[in-house]
Amino acid sequence: MNYTLIDNSADLEKYIAAWNVLDRIAVDFECEFNLHIYGEHLCLIQIFDGTDYYIIDPRSGRLGSDTLCAFFTSPVRKVWFDCQSDNALVYKKYGVSISNIVDIRVYALTLGFRSNLASLKKEFLSIEEQNLEPASKKRLQQTNWVKRPLSEEQISYALSDVTHLFALEDVLEKRVAEAGLTEECAREMKKAVRAKTGKPGWVNLGPWRIMTKEQRLNVKQYYIARDNVAKRFNVPSYHVLDKHVLRDFAMSCPKSEAEVLSMISSKASPRFQSQLRENMLKAFQIIHSSQVSS
Repeated sequence: MNYTLIDNSADLEKYIAAWNVLDRIAVDFECEFNLHIYGEHLCLIQIFDGTDYYIIDPRSGRLGSDTLCAFFTSPVRKVWFDCQSDNALVYKKYGVSISNIVDIRVYALTLGFRSNLASLKKEFLSIEEQNLEPASKKRLQQTNWVKRPLSEEQISYALSDVTHLFALEDVLEKRVAEAGLTEECAREMKKAVRAKTGKPGWVNLGPWRIMTKEQRLNVKQYYIARDNVAKRFNVPSYHVLDKHVLRDFAMSCPKSEAEVLSMISSKASPRFQSQLRENMLKAFQIIHSSQVSS
């Protein structure tokens, strides 16, 4: 698949100016969410203008964040599928919201379709996904987008997500209008494209709403302790300690340092045990100091 690679600020500025005179561009991201390294990272931006494909490499050292923000906030209409996690990542990492998004998933939801992109292409465009072997498909879905160089197979896989967005927008927008749902869709679109800051990770670790005050304090502090170790080693947090082990341990509200040390020695990888002991014991002390003071 032919495409233009944009890996420096000067080129991106030029293309932003060119895209801004267009009616729309199709956009998608490839991101890293604690799968291969620590943290959340924007790894690739795919664009299709109806004729040509482009790849923006946000991990290039020659591409400044100011220029990326100029793209995110540019006035051209950006056709997306399911923008919420992408927009949240941009807001978290760059401090801006992506402007002028049209999320075609909102059209589909308004019509009662909760399918993924592949199913929508099949349903409304009669386009079948590329027939990949299950192992190959899983490998591409879990590919490491942080690594460079990317293979042509990875690039083709990434660009396939923007190829048919214009056609889907046209079909779905028409269906919404025919169903008399344009105003409802507009209201839902406004909600969907608003950048959300998200909740801290420890809130999603367990049944937060029904936890006691003590359990919430434990979950928060032990989550932060594990996160500090993952950040230091630049590995996903689950490499340091499985989230289910962490959740169950934290919710048990350990009463002694011996309990903390016993869990680490039996459940954590030897590679991380030294740092994990240090951080988890600090968390234990914070928890119990807070309980004493209250």
